[in-house]
Amino acid sequence: MRRTPLLLVASTVASASLLLAGCGATSTPVAPAAATQDAAAEAVPLADGLLPADRFAPGGTVTRVTPDDVAAALGGAHGQHGVDPGQVSITPAACTDALEVARTALGDPSDVDDAVGQYTRSGFGGTAEVLAVGGPSADLVGTLTTAVAASPTATVDTALGQAVVEFGAVTQPALGDAAAVVPVSVTLTPAQGAAMSGSGLVGVVADGDRVLALATAGLGTTPDPVAFTALLTAAQDHAVDVLG
Repeated sequence: MRRTPLLLVASTVASASLLLAGCGATSTPVAPAAATQDAAAEAVPLADGLLPADRFAPGGTVTRVTPDDVAAALGGAHGQHGVDPGQVSITPAACTDALEVARTALGDPSDVDDAVGQYTRSGFGGTAEVLAVGGPSADLVGTLTTAVAASPTATVDTALGQAVVEFGAVTQPALGDAAAVVPVSVTLTPAQGAAMSGSGLVGVVADGDRVLALATAGLGTTPDPVAFTALLTAAQDHAVDVLG
């Protein structure tokens, strides 16, 4: 089994390692078959590395996200969700600086070679998984933890309202080459309407040239960190088993 070097991503995010079969064949008649098996293994789609629906959301509805959908989300034009970047204010200043450093470290979303995802919804919450290839995989976890440490609490003001974002203590499960799980809580105060609060967990695993990102969140709920880490572990183990 060997890992095919691929650039890996971020923001989220993920890569694909490829299983190669037929190694070690020594007789001449077997060699062509081994080459055929290698080619077939390299054709394993990145989407096969996503956790199967019955394990990702038992009893729930799972929606797959295509590479084009992920690329559009990562590289979408600013303001497409109705917010002009010029009308966004983030305080304290250290948070703005941390975001800029993280954005630079994560690179250009167009560098992503391949990305797939899936999500499930439950009430006012949901869970999403993304696998991506292309980008600074080796530095992703460090970039995330550094940004959180630099800005544990941030206030984001826009024309649509205000959001106060708080990050909890980062844990680093022994997964892949590096991994991090970050608790997040958000209080939204829209320009019109009642304030809302919610919390979530974000997990990232960098493994060679692949990144796995998992997130769960909901309004008025607090996700179970033990269950979340177990799901992150299952997702990582499945990706390794299928993709290498």
